[in-house]
Amino acid sequence: MIAPTIKTHGRLAALGAYGVCAGVVALFGLVYWIASPTPTSGLDFEHRLVTMVSVAVICAALIGAHVAMARQILGYLKEHG
Repeated sequence: MIAPTIKTHGRLAALGAYGVCAGVVALFGLVYWIASPTPTSGLDFEHRLVTMVSVAVICAALIGAHVAMARQILGYLKEHG
């Protein structure tokens, strides 16, 4: 049996998981902004591509895990009211 706190705080936990997704997207935007080329600094095309792909894969995995977790929590709450 799942602890009763899931029933009382489940929606807040799911909302927190979705909030983490928004934070990860913002973090990816920050990395994109830092890596963007400027007249005096920034990364060249090859290094920027490697950086963006590697960070995007990690961000996608984090977002996917948190969305799946939030959907499971909301599904449990829908079943067990």
